[in-house]
Amino acid sequence: MPSNSELSLLTKCLDLDDVKVINFGFIPEFGLVISVENKCPIVECPKCQSKTGRVNRNDSQLIRDLPMMGKMVHLNINRRQMRCQKCGHKFVEELSYVKKNRKFTNRMVEKIIKEVINSDIKNTALNNEVSEQEIQTMLKDKGEELKKGKPVGLKKLGIDEIALEKGKQNYCAVLVNIETGELLGILEKRNKEELIKYMKEWGEEVLLGIEEVSIDMWRPYQKVAEEMMPEAEVVVDRFHVMKQINEELDKARRSAKREMELRIKKAKNKKKKQELKSQLEILKNSKYVLLKNREDLEEEEVKKMDDILKNYEELGSTYRLKEKLRQIFNTCENWADGLLRITNWMRKAIYYLPKSCGVIRRWLGEIVAYFDNRTTQGVVEGINNKLKVIKRRSYGFRNFDNFVLRCELSFASVS
Repeated sequence: MPSNSELSLLTKCLDLDDVKVINFGFIPEFGLVISVENKCPIVECPKCQSKTGRVNRNDSQLIRDLPMMGKMVHLNINRRQMRCQKCGHKFVEELSYVKKNRKFTNRMVEKIIKEVINSDIKNTALNNEVSEQEIQTMLKDKGEELKKGKPVGLKKLGIDEIALEKGKQNYCAVLVNIETGELLGILEKRNKEELIKYMKEWGEEVLLGIEEVSIDMWRPYQKVAEEMMPEAEVVVDRFHVMKQINEELDKARRSAKREMELRIKKAKNKKKKQELKSQLEILKNSKYVLLKNREDLEEEEVKKMDDILKNYEELGSTYRLKEKLRQIFNTCENWADGLLRITNWMRKAIYYLPKSCGVIRRWLGEIVAYFDNRTTQGVVEGINNKLKVIKRRSYGFRNFDNFVLRCELSFASVS
């Protein structure tokens, strides 16, 4: 039998509130078994809230706890069934460190969930000598704790999406509180019907309190905002506008490269062919130089950019228009000035960026709404990037609900 000093030391090491160690032993291939009991003999009746110390029955229960020195630890708990002396109600005492009908302490569950977030279920199960099903149960329990009610104080809503499978055109919608960076929801589909169904659960009070809805240029998002949040201003994210411009600029770069290659092929004069090859060399590794902001270019990149502007007039004009639009977004202080300057910009850009000008014309009202409060989806894009990382690591999750649960757990762990 261990001495009192040994039991006292192990009680301190165990560090569980209101628990004392009464015995312990080591079993090879099983680990350390620590017998514990509640320090307080008096508990509260859940029915009448009276205090009682009458024990109706003692039940022994083995619970997994955090390992010690690489060895598994099991707590042998005396979980008492009590009888209330006042109302006669029988009940099992609640323990702060383990849930009812569960085989792991709360802190062991937290350890496993943190490992799952950064790994996958299969490897976490192997590392902790538990079953995959037990981990799924832990995750579902934690998911129930994290279930969200209605958003509180939501003024600026961001709606965006991420691809569930790259290249397969199946997207899930992501809803974010732009002001707080809170992930409000992930929907398996980004269509109007699914979004409306989800938002209806928030209630009219929440929806009418939303002042701005930031979206990319996906028409169903606009229709949802107009139908569900009639008081909100719809704002197209400026970075999605610039993404459209950059795509057309890169298309112009590829076109200039193909045209130069064709000229080289047709050239018969050796000297002329060599000159054209020198010009083509300028376009090599120029993609990200053209897409970068001018002030972010390194010294060598500035030289390459100057060579492009000098040798490729049309591509250079397209690049300057891209930079001009970015300057408009950076400097305009109200929607009227923004509308005037973007309209003037389009008159010059229509020849070089016809597709982008068409998109801007269709979304002009929502684009210039940006200049009222300069609301962007920067926070949303940051969350989307984290979701993509989670998706890549989600080898142990086989359905969408599990993916959503993993995302919620990940954000809860960092908040």
